Amino acid sequence: MSTEQKAPKTEVEKQRDYFFDNVKFLLIALVVLGHAYRPLIDESPVIKAVYLAIYSFHMPLFILISGYFAKNYWKEGQTRKVIATILIPYFIFEILYSLFDHFAYQTDAVDISILEPYWIMWFLFSLFLWRLILPYFINLKYPLATAFLLAILIGYIDDADKYLSFSRTVAFFPFFLAGFYLQKHHIEKLFTKGIRTLSWIGILSSVGLMYYLEFHSSLNLDLRRWMYFVFPYEDVGHPEWYAGIYRIALIALAAVMIIFFLSIVPRSKTFFSEWGSRSLYVYLLHGFFIKTYDALDLDDKMPGPFLYISATLAAIGLTIFLSSRFVQRITHPLLQPKVQWLFQKKEPQKKNLNRAVY
Repeated sequence: MSTEQKAPKTEVEKQRDYFFDNVKFLLIALVVLGHAYRPLIDESPVIKAVYLAIYSFHMPLFILISGYFAKNYWKEGQTRKVIATILIPYFIFEILYSLFDHFAYQTDAVDISILEPYWIMWFLFSLFLWRLILPYFINLKYPLATAFLLAILIGYIDDADKYLSFSRTVAFFPFFLAGFYLQKHHIEKLFTKGIRTLSWIGILSSVGLMYYLEFHSSLNLDLRRWMYFVFPYEDVGHPEWYAGIYRIALIALAAVMIIFFLSIVPRSKTFFSEWGSRSLYVYLLHGFFIKTYDALDLDDKMPGPFLYISATLAAIGLTIFLSSRFVQRITHPLLQPKVQWLFQKKEPQKKNLNRAVY
């Protein structure tokens, strides 16, 4: 045993909760992996089952964590922060992805539509809207129940997602709100040996469940499109009045999978904790690589297990690379631009020299 004294931890190290950094890194790795698997799901039933298992919870959990860290919405300067860190990067990357899409796929014209988020950009725009409506929504008598009800009803409306990513914004809002109400002691109840064992079994079993539902179930559900929470029920082949029950089931499945996932994530600092603090960099930047990979049509050129393994390793490697300090340093102006000039300077409050003394 070494007798060398350890250097005292800094104040930041004492306060930082590495559990959430670990969660964010593992989740963003699943996001990249899911997008890497997307061109392959018609090539392999197993890959499709894994893909569906990932999509059953990864964005709901990301959204729940976003809600968890929105508790300080009332603090001074939060509105400016939301605009600077969410809305402005949304504008920047919405334009960049539109330009990239034009050159990568040789489209006739550049299609830039701020009100119709491009592909992955829906999350950033919806996040801005969730932060915007949060202070008003929590003043309702039953905010969580209302959000849940709206998430079910939105599926009955055609073209709800045509503008402002409205369908996804409404459908995923219960997870954001649940995260807002979630407290640390709720999560700490998940860290028992029994729950962790059950969680590992549940996560592994979810792949089998997705395989059965997709290829052997009589329900005839297009699970992939259902899990996007974007299509009206009629568009996914279920115009029945009770179609909302399927969304209820998917929300319940997401809740269970979230519990399973959170319980197995390491609580202390790991080698990937620091990477998790840069998950937004990975989310916004990985799309350029995924779109390039998709345009190459590698599934037609080298199908089979080699491609599946290569796509998996490449997705993990890309996640690590985009989480690096190097990438953060060179792309920082895009993700965290200096926009203080947009806001009015606050005048210092004048001291009340005639204040009464009690």
